[in-house]
Amino acid sequence: MPMIRRSIGAAALLFVGALTLQQCTSTSTPPAPEAAPAAPELTAVVSVRELMASLIDPLADNVFEAVAVDVTDKGVVETKPTTDEDWEKIRQGAIALAEGSNLLKIPRPVAPADDYVSKNPEELSPAEIQAIIDKNRGAWNAFADGLRQQGLAVLEIVEARDTDKLFQAGSDIDRVCESCHLTFWYPGEREAVTRARESRAFKEPVKK
Repeated sequence: MPMIRRSIGAAALLFVGALTLQQCTSTSTPPAPEAAPAAPELTAVVSVRELMASLIDPLADNVFEAVAVDVTDKGVVETKPTTDEDWEKIRQGAIALAEGSNLLKIPRPVAPADDYVSKNPEELSPAEIQAIIDKNRGAWNAFADGLRQQGLAVLEIVEARDTDKLFQAGSDIDRVCESCHLTFWYPGEREAVTRARESRAFKEPVKK
């Protein structure tokens, strides 16, 4: 009889131990993480030319035209932002550059379906441009990133209301755009443009 009592007691002890282990396991094991939602698939609506002509270029002019120095018969006419509305307009241009660069990364045709005839005789055909982009997608995205960085730089200038840096920002944006065009749109003009930029006509005046 004592042997039977010891067997029952051992069985009860094992049962309690197993139950305790099960409770500890169920308490310490975290629930399985839910699967992350799939990234939305982005589909282009218009071509690169249409995106530039309808969105990026017009709003980029808010930056380019914000500062200027014109020499007229009546003397030197200086244009610069002076009001909150002026600076807000520049900010809109900066945002268009920064966010527009993301739109440029979405694969899209170079030109509309009905084609496009360029006024620049040195410019490649849309099919030729598309072929270069498709082979150099990394470089294309890098130029888009460069445009984004310029947009972010202008946002900082707007925050600081730094008119002096605004003129240089316009020049920096122009160089990023021109580098992209020389790579994909009219690569045959790279040497000529480089010579022109190195000439005295394109050298930026030294600030005193």
